[in-house]
Amino acid sequence: MTNMRPVSGEKTQNVLFQTDSVSLPCLIIYSAKRKRTISYTVRYDSDEASLFVRAPSGLSSKDVLSILSDNEKNVSELLDKAVKKQDAAIKESKKTYRNGSIFHYMGREYALAVFFVDKEDNRSNKIDVRLLDGQLKAYLPAKMLHLTQEECEKKIKKAVEAFYMEQADVFFNARVDYFAEKYLPLLGKKPIAVKAQYYKGKWGCCSSDNEIRLNWTLIQADTPIIDYIIVHELCHIRHKNHSADFWNLVETIDPNYKEKQKWLKDNGWVLGLL
Repeated sequence: MTNMRPVSGEKTQNVLFQTDSVSLPCLIIYSAKRKRTISYTVRYDSDEASLFVRAPSGLSSKDVLSILSDNEKNVSELLDKAVKKQDAAIKESKKTYRNGSIFHYMGREYALAVFFVDKEDNRSNKIDVRLLDGQLKAYLPAKMLHLTQEECEKKIKKAVEAFYMEQADVFFNARVDYFAEKYLPLLGKKPIAVKAQYYKGKWGCCSSDNEIRLNWTLIQADTPIIDYIIVHELCHIRHKNHSADFWNLVETIDPNYKEKQKWLKDNGWVLGLL
């Protein structure tokens, strides 16, 4: 990913990018290494959306703003995505883990129900989390009754995340096995392993030795969305790039993959809200 922060010695310039539909403070970072093209992104900086641009050192701010104006639609889309991410971060910071809190699992919503129960092993601090009767139920040892609401929620959060991770690991392995077996003649090989883990900025990866790792937050999405990411990573077994051959293989296995791509682009930020 291109570094959008200036480094020592780089000249910068603050300008305003403004069109009929977009108005953003813009930081232009002039790079001696960059010869022809510019790159840009929209991020939040001090609670304000800002446009960060890397440009060749010989380019004027007027030229940079002209190029951005020509790409106004793309800038607007980046702004919309940045706003959604910022909203997600705010909501995540306010997420509660108490009775009635809403969680997503396999495309459906579940309300959290918290219970305090006597444990046979009084030394146990384990919180049991289960999906039962249309609810996400958390069973806490009765000895936790003395904890504050904040302390309880921290423990429930940890238990819920562990539950999601465990469920994701089982489901992802089953779906990968299904697709790897069914499309083995196209893929050439099966993955050596499948693991669920957390990534901040991607849905999954396929290593050079064909180990597939998938973001466990995907377990919140509908099965077709999960399947698309799985197919995507499986196709990297054969093509370690995003070439035309790679996308042709993805489309052969999942003809509607572009619809799922669009869903993730528009809604994928929600999946980070556990």
